[in-house]
Amino acid sequence: MAFVMKYEIIPRYLTGPSQRRPKTALARCRFMVAHDTGNPGSTAAANVSYFENTRNEMSSSAHLFVDDKQIIECIPFLTGPAEIAYHVVYNVTTDNARYGDDANDAAGAVELCYGGRISLTESYKRYVWVLAYACYRYGLNPATDIVGHYMLDPARRSDPQEPLRLLGKTFQSFVQDVVNEYRASLVTEPAPEPQTRISAEDANKIIGFLSASYFTAEDQAAKAEFHRLANELRRISGQPPQ
Repeated sequence: MAFVMKYEIIPRYLTGPSQRRPKTALARCRFMVAHDTGNPGSTAAANVSYFENTRNEMSSSAHLFVDDKQIIECIPFLTGPAEIAYHVVYNVTTDNARYGDDANDAAGAVELCYGGRISLTESYKRYVWVLAYACYRYGLNPATDIVGHYMLDPARRSDPQEPLRLLGKTFQSFVQDVVNEYRASLVTEPAPEPQTRISAEDANKIIGFLSASYFTAEDQAAKAEFHRLANELRRISGQPPQ
C-alpha cells in the first residue's frame, strides 16, 4: 500500500549540532506527540525562524510545524534520517508508563499553528494528514499511538486542547480524524510493469504467426484470445494496441 501525498513537507533544518538540534539519531519511533505552539498567530515559518535564531539559547524543539499554508520540518523526521527533538521534559514518567520510553528519544513531535490570520480549519487538515503520514511511515497505529502533550505533562501543559476546543473537537475525535485520514490516504499500488520487454520487430513476427491462426479460427472466443495475445505483445514491445 502507498500513501497519498496530499501536501508538501518542506525541509528547513535547524543548524546543528546545537542545543535545539543535537543531531542525535532517533533509534526508533514508537509513538507521536501532538502539540500546539501556544503562540496564537505565529506561523510555521515564524516558529522555525525563531528556533533557528535561538538554537544555542535553549533546547526545546519539535520535528514539524504546521499552519494553513505550510508543513515545515525543522528537525529531520519525515524528509531525512530521523533525529531526536526535545519536546517533552525528561522528568515526567507518563510517556515511560504508556510506551516504555521517553518521548524525546522515541517519538515524533508535531506542532499545530493557529490564531490570528491563520485559518485553523486549513491548518488542522494538514496537521491531521501529517500525523497520519507519520504513522504510516513508522508503522504506528493512529488509534493508539498518538498522545497529547497535556497527557504526558498535565501539571505544566495543555496542548493541543485549545485549538481543538476552538474547532469543537475533543482529543478523541481528533484521533478519530487521524484514523480516518490514515485509512482514506492508503491506496493500492499499481502492478509493476513487466521488467522484460521484447523488440517491436520480434513482437510483430510472433503476431504474424498469431494472425494466421486468427484467420483460420472459426470460434469467436478463440479469435478474441488471439487478438488479446497480439495486443499484449504490442504492449510489452512499446506499440499501441489495435
